[in-house]
Amino acid sequence: MANYFFFYLPAWNLVPVSIHPHAPETHPRMGDFISKYFPAIPPTAFAVVSVVILFHIANKIFTHFSAPIRKLPGPKSVNWFTGSNARNVWEPDSQHDQLKWVRQYGHVFRYYSWFNVTKVVTTDLQALSHILNGPEFEKSDDGRLLLGDMLGKGLLVVEGLKHKQQRRIMSPAFGLPQIRKYSQLFIEKANEFRDALTAKIPQPRTPHDSLRIDIYLWLNKITLDIIGHAGFNYVFGSLHKDEPHEVTEGFRKATTFDPFNITFMFTIGTATIPGARLIPTDRSRLLASTVQSLRSLGQSVISRKKAEILATTEAKSDIAKRSIQGRDLLTLLVRANMAKDIPENARMTDEEVLAQVSTFLLAGHETTTTAIVWAIYALGCHPTAYAKLTTEARGFYTDSPSMDELNGMTYLDYVTREVLRLHAPVSNTERVARADVVVPLSEPFIDRDGVERHDISLRKGDIILIPILAIHQMKSLWGEDADEFKPERWEAIPDAVKAIPGVFSNLLTFISGPHACIGYRFSLVEMKAILFSFVRAFDFELAVPPSEISRKTMVVARPFLASDPDSGPQLPLIIRPARID
Repeated sequence: MANYFFFYLPAWNLVPVSIHPHAPETHPRMGDFISKYFPAIPPTAFAVVSVVILFHIANKIFTHFSAPIRKLPGPKSVNWFTGSNARNVWEPDSQHDQLKWVRQYGHVFRYYSWFNVTKVVTTDLQALSHILNGPEFEKSDDGRLLLGDMLGKGLLVVEGLKHKQQRRIMSPAFGLPQIRKYSQLFIEKANEFRDALTAKIPQPRTPHDSLRIDIYLWLNKITLDIIGHAGFNYVFGSLHKDEPHEVTEGFRKATTFDPFNITFMFTIGTATIPGARLIPTDRSRLLASTVQSLRSLGQSVISRKKAEILATTEAKSDIAKRSIQGRDLLTLLVRANMAKDIPENARMTDEEVLAQVSTFLLAGHETTTTAIVWAIYALGCHPTAYAKLTTEARGFYTDSPSMDELNGMTYLDYVTREVLRLHAPVSNTERVARADVVVPLSEPFIDRDGVERHDISLRKGDIILIPILAIHQMKSLWGEDADEFKPERWEAIPDAVKAIPGVFSNLLTFISGPHACIGYRFSLVEMKAILFSFVRAFDFELAVPPSEISRKTMVVARPFLASDPDSGPQLPLIIRPARID
């Protein structure tokens, strides 16, 4: 049995069969495995990395084996590889399985993640507020490293004083006065989006003429154009190009993966081993190409902005804060990089400036794209809500409402909130305790020893999963219709949900505390502008049955065709010119 076990260890399989004669000749060799999944990796290098990974995993397992959180109730481990079943976190509609756990084990429990690493899950609102706002908690190392490989040391990756510094510098670009200025751009681009789609519908047009489109692709184009203009004064012109931009397409492919595919598991396994992350795979090569394209674009944008500033200044040594005018994101970044009279704690390095450009070009538009595409899906599945929204939008007196007028559209606001509740782009998030800490609870729980606990004792390094979508669908908070799309619920939400920590509308969609989404106001107004223009101009319906649309979480939760997931994220839609009765 021992010999049979060793046949599965990568390093052992590189040893000649003659040295372990009990190995069956028909047993798959590791060389075949490597050549199939990692053709660019020499077998010896793979063996060394595998041993390091196994040691790293063993160390993590040992660290967590005696942790106090193992006393928490929770599901058993299915096997050492997937733990309690990591699919309950990664797969489509994972919130339903998480809700089953909540009903079975209560508002505080633990589960076993990859390689049986123990993680805590809580839906206790007092505990969530403490975790999201407490200085003892940060994003997990694995998540930061995976994001950092793509985006650099930007706002989504850095922690501590560096995070505070970057956030302080960029906050003015996302304040209410600046969003008010952006709002006119949002509606102009939304109407340009409308016109681009209208031009695709065959001529001459009648109320019965229609066009089949992938609305996900089109929304990706408009949100990229908007962040390019608003954040960096850069013209992508994506709406008028047939193919998606190379940067966004590379990002989409690099973040489209099966979490149970062997190459993805290798990526996860090497995430916290810097040397191992240099091993080339198909995904790492695609990622490297995407990052290089993104860096080239970012450097071009920054260089142009610096040239504009230098052109208006007599000497580089004369550049001061007052000589760099503007509150847009790029100006603020370059000011913090160039101005001689800015204190050190308000400065950014060239690499940090570049990382912010990458962060907001990709992360800034991908989440909004996803939110809007799920809004269109939800409206396509709920004719009554769709009719109410079209009545409101088509009855408005102008195609170009102001920000205040957009926010004043009651049903548009309800739809936006309900989409962000039921279809939050990010399904879960994690935090890691950076010190031993006791987390208070609003209600006690019974641990596995039968002891009543009024708090959660966490040790440094313990990881907490925050199940955003599950909390947004808890019937104990939202009522018996919690899993239904019902915009009218926002006329009077239950008192229980008012304790949910969040920067917007008692929702966890944009999180809370120091890591709350800095661009949430930007995203909300952009989302409303695009939805308003789209439903005002077009009648639409899903081109496939709703059951054909599957939700897959890969950084953000995108729609896929259940019958053709390999084709990537998409939402087929049939549109036709709106009929005004």
